[in-house]
Amino acid sequence: MNISAIVWEMQEAIAVRKLLGQRVKDLRNRRGWSQEELAHQSGLARSFTGAIERGEKDLRLSTLVKLAMTFKVPISRLFP
Repeated sequence: MNISAIVWEMQEAIAVRKLLGQRVKDLRNRRGWSQEELAHQSGLARSFTGAIERGEKDLRLSTLVKLAMTFKVPISRLFP
């Protein structure tokens, strides 16, 4: 794999993280929750929920499941 292909894949991953983060933020806002409330409801750290919303963190499947359960939506709804 050449360097430009690797860079392209990394940019794609960053774009997906940002879209996921925006979706989490939208779902949180629709419920009228602060990031602190989302953290409380999900059992995740508030700083971690903020990093998710900013698209700064790669998420494990278990975290996606936890978020989906917190919002009471299928995992597919976390992705626009």
